[in-house]
Amino acid sequence: MHRQADPRYALKLLKRLERRVELEHVHAEIAGTSYPWARVVNPDKLLEETLRNDQPESATFDPFWAATWRAAQGLDRFLGTLELPTGSRILELGGGSGRAGISAALRGANVCITDASSMALIMCRFNARYVSDRVTVRKLDWANLTGFHERFPIVLGSDIVYNPSLYPILEPCMRQVLDSNGVVLLSEPQRHTGDRFENWIRHAGWRCDSSLVDLKDGQREIRIFQCRLKEFAA
Repeated sequence: MHRQADPRYALKLLKRLERRVELEHVHAEIAGTSYPWARVVNPDKLLEETLRNDQPESATFDPFWAATWRAAQGLDRFLGTLELPTGSRILELGGGSGRAGISAALRGANVCITDASSMALIMCRFNARYVSDRVTVRKLDWANLTGFHERFPIVLGSDIVYNPSLYPILEPCMRQVLDSNGVVLLSEPQRHTGDRFENWIRHAGWRCDSSLVDLKDGQREIRIFQCRLKEFAA
């Protein structure tokens, strides 16, 4: 039995989470199925606490993992349009609570979900307990990839291009973790920062195509960037 599938280990994770945040247990539609999901009742409270405690602006203290973003739902839907061979190796950057990576695992992929926030990793391990045979969870700081030597044919990122100051850190990370002919799939809700990222990444030596996913919720469609290094793009 994988460790995070052990009910005793899952209970330990849950207790650690509940010491910090209030959770509710629901079912979310992921990969076209009803999946048991834990979510933070009031993610804004965690953000306020972070700001009140004057935590440094870094991914380690990033409270945004606590919310389920529409961009993750859009990436989940987009993955459903791909023909992912069973056992595909996928890496998720900035995984947060793990929705996009878990979607890939439910579709048969072997997924490594990463984040720099320790709380995000605990939340992700708890949510991924039902697909723990196909999911590993690791801490990863985009600015420090020491000891991380794996490369993946598919890299995912959900709503991680909202801050232009992070682009020069994210882009070298993408280069290091991506197979030479691989693709990085990044989702975001058509913010102006997404427009900036699209132009920026092209000037950094990447081919960037985009698609739109309609969540049928009355809000703007989710944009999916498909990024490939130009020297390997067809």
